[in-house]
Amino acid sequence: MAGEAMLVWLRESEGFEGLLILTDDTTGTTRVITFWRDREAEERNRESRMRLRDRMSETVEVRVEETASYDVSFAHLGAKLAATRGQAD
Repeated sequence: MAGEAMLVWLRESEGFEGLLILTDDTTGTTRVITFWRDREAEERNRESRMRLRDRMSETVEVRVEETASYDVSFAHLGAKLAATRGQAD
């Protein structure tokens, strides 16, 4: 799966904190959300992350519609969600 391949690469990126992939099987839409220690870490890794995104989207033949940056203003993730599919660290 593309998510596992992305995670292997992202874990090597300084400041990487997490990855969330949301899929709507009805529309075929997928949202990929990465979490970074701070905006500076996100910015330092942006160019290489965009190259990875482009390679992966070409490989699975998908179209990227938007790339945007947001600040997390609130989050609550329970242990069950964090452990989804046995991926908790």
